[in-house]
Amino acid sequence: MEGRPKLRVDLIARYQRETRGKTRVILEDPVSGKYFQLSEYEYNLLKSLDGTVTLEQAVEKLKRAGNYYSIADARFIMGKAAQLGLLLGTKFGTARFQLYLKNSARTAKRNKMLSSVYFLFIPVLNPDRFLEKTLWFFNLVASKWSGLALALAAPGAIYLIISGYSEIQLEYLFFFNWQNLLLLWLTIALTKLLHEFAHAYTAKGLGLQVPEMGVAFLIFFPCLYCNTTDAWQLANHRQRASIAAAGIMAEAAVAVVSTYIWYFSQPGLINSLAFYLMAVSFISTVLFNGNPLLKFDGYFILIDFLRMPNLALNSLRYIKYLFMNRVMGNELVPNPAQSHKEAWIFAVYGVSSIAYRFFLYTGIVMAAYFRFDKLLGILLAMLAAGLFVVRPVFMGMRSMYRSRDQMRPNPKEFALFVGLITAAIVLLCVPWSSRSVYPCFVGSQKVQKLTVPLHTIVRDVFIREGAPVRQGDLLFRLDTSLLRLKLSQKEVLRATIEKEIQLLLLDDKWMSKAESKQAELRLANEEIRMLKEELQLAQDSIIAPFDAVVTNLDARFQNGFQPGEGVVVGELQSPSDCVVHALIPATDIDKVRNGQEVDIWLPAGTGKHLRERIDSIRSYSEVDLRNSPFSSRFGGELATEAKGESQHDAPLEAQFDCSVNIVDQKDAMLLGMTGRMAVPSPPRSIVARFIDNVVKTFNRELLL
Repeated sequence: MEGRPKLRVDLIARYQRETRGKTRVILEDPVSGKYFQLSEYEYNLLKSLDGTVTLEQAVEKLKRAGNYYSIADARFIMGKAAQLGLLLGTKFGTARFQLYLKNSARTAKRNKMLSSVYFLFIPVLNPDRFLEKTLWFFNLVASKWSGLALALAAPGAIYLIISGYSEIQLEYLFFFNWQNLLLLWLTIALTKLLHEFAHAYTAKGLGLQVPEMGVAFLIFFPCLYCNTTDAWQLANHRQRASIAAAGIMAEAAVAVVSTYIWYFSQPGLINSLAFYLMAVSFISTVLFNGNPLLKFDGYFILIDFLRMPNLALNSLRYIKYLFMNRVMGNELVPNPAQSHKEAWIFAVYGVSSIAYRFFLYTGIVMAAYFRFDKLLGILLAMLAAGLFVVRPVFMGMRSMYRSRDQMRPNPKEFALFVGLITAAIVLLCVPWSSRSVYPCFVGSQKVQKLTVPLHTIVRDVFIREGAPVRQGDLLFRLDTSLLRLKLSQKEVLRATIEKEIQLLLLDDKWMSKAESKQAELRLANEEIRMLKEELQLAQDSIIAPFDAVVTNLDARFQNGFQPGEGVVVGELQSPSDCVVHALIPATDIDKVRNGQEVDIWLPAGTGKHLRERIDSIRSYSEVDLRNSPFSSRFGGELATEAKGESQHDAPLEAQFDCSVNIVDQKDAMLLGMTGRMAVPSPPRSIVARFIDNVVKTFNRELLL
């Protein structure tokens, strides 16, 4: 065995009695700041190793005191403690291994400081006395009745969020910009203030000290934080979990209350502030605080439930152990897992946390680039790539090079590792097809504006919105009384002029003025002719020029309406000459081309599927948005904003209109029906798609 091992005397031990009567021991390493959880059975054995006896002698001594340990169990316990750096005098307690642990701890600390650029904490003050004096107010607010009210109001808030999802999408487009930066900081600071005070007051209510509170910068946004690490002193795991969950509950309360305020308030400062509080609380709780894959509240709840402190660190150490020890054969790399259960938990949690952090930081970079500021997004991307890709790879290669003398690669494990890497590379490089889906609606190639041709009153209307009409059908009649009155007045005027001309011609003295009167007579005759034509038009009424469907009918177009001459009151669209219009963002315009085959789905009956080819692609302007089902003003999916003096709707981002003519269409489709158009893409690998997107974005930025 390993001579005379000795438990480190600088370790701080805390006994905690669990609710089921068991006692556990939490060892704190003051050098590394790590915590280790042991059973009382394991700690009694380690405590007996004082450097004066061998392991066998310690087992005999404990047996005489009434504590039985098998040699196999004792060796296993001592081996794990030695690998964790808790014992001296073992093969892991050599100067070389201690130097390895020291370098590893230094590297981990440096990596933590560098990666904390997204989550930076600065201590400011000790709030313990203030919390003690104001604890009564927290107990008054955070009572069981307020918790019951929150539970009853939460389902309603969820329903309001679902029902107002389209409005949330529109508001999100304006979420990240410099104009809203102050409001964002205000809402994040207010939410985190309530969050951290909920932690602090809950810990104080359970008799703990809260020695530190300061400023945290979460993705460069300042907010508060408080230190409640003394929660490890509590033996009841439910009490520890309540401290960790207090912040989540506080943010949930903020989210619920602000949701009701946002939904029922009018647009303005209060409405905007409520929306930001709702969004920040929800995002903070789901993506950060309540998520166990980050070292926030959800993480501490999980490790308390699993009784596994240092879960995140041990998971990363276990993944490192699998590669360095099992694959490369370096026995100096310890195994943090003490059982098969812990090994599986470490493996699953380690892989999941790495993958989640990758997607999280990618999402942060993309949100900053596309929604906030391009320069900031580029800087964050470069920083993330350096910290989480380039540097870990470099450090790993350097560590492998320095420990090359201790490596004895295991052929089977090495072959399995190479196979997994090869399979991952193949999956990344294998081309696969995909489809891009865009909103579309059914229009008509044959459209005629429906106008009132005369300046008169509409007498009878025989059409309604969406109604079909046949060629020759009567659409509406115009009132002829005003036209008849005008015609009578003009005829009287003409008769008067004719009499005046006759009188002027009788006297040579006034004969010269007869020419001007004759000009007036010609004008009157022309006006009478035009009035007779208009009267005939009004008497004949307005009829349909072809088989059509009435669309965009003015709601004021009723009996007695007088819009004015030439005013458009609706449209006639032929249902047999259909065309599907799809909206393509400018960023995806390279995915479509004329003549390309696409799939169209329309919700007619049980669903209608069409396969046609693209006929034309053109830019989409604010003129196309007028009365368009794409416009967000009419409940469409295209986000718009008012621009110019006319305040017409205009797309927030450049769009293209992709037209598909429907040929051999036997079944009449409802004009204006919205659906989806799927555009297949040629097979490409994930690597190729990523490179294409990077190059496309780079080229677009150069043009700007």
